Amino acid sequence: MSASDPDSRLLLIMRHGKAESGGGQPDQERTLVEKGWAQARLVGEYLESQGVRPTRVLVSDAERTRETWEGVQASMPGFDGKVTFHEEIYSGGTGEVLELIRDIKAKHAVVLVVGHEPTMAHLVTGLADDDSDPSSAAQARIGMPTGGTAVLSGALPTWAELGEESLTLHTIVRP
Repeated sequence: MSASDPDSRLLLIMRHGKAESGGGQPDQERTLVEKGWAQARLVGEYLESQGVRPTRVLVSDAERTRETWEGVQASMPGFDGKVTFHEEIYSGGTGEVLELIRDIKAKHAVVLVVGHEPTMAHLVTGLADDDSDPSSAAQARIGMPTGGTAVLSGALPTWAELGEESLTLHTIVRP
């Protein structure tokens, strides 16, 4: 993305890394297993290697998504964006997550959302246009793998314009 194209938006939609099984604890308190931490660090390394740095990050308030973001951020030294945690990403559906994204200020051209299945896959599927990568679109229809991160972009003057089939899905990073 270049500064000469102010309407260009990049949306990264990530499913949390591999977490421990329920084991009788409340679902929101489940934590990442070592594989989940590794997945999160790999996504951070991928973004860093691609020169992609979100300036706005929306994270579910569940422990495993918070830890996933910590792992991603650990691979992005000097990160100085704004991060917020939202119960709506945990308990809501695509409509609630879309509203959170649509409320982001236009100055934030690169946004990362860290959440859960099936909402993340439904979000990717709904936003992806006809020019999207067919294999990535098929993966989103099946579901996002743990740690999987969808990379979508498009020309939107503001995030408020985000709607069905308004972005191109380029790939799903599978750490």
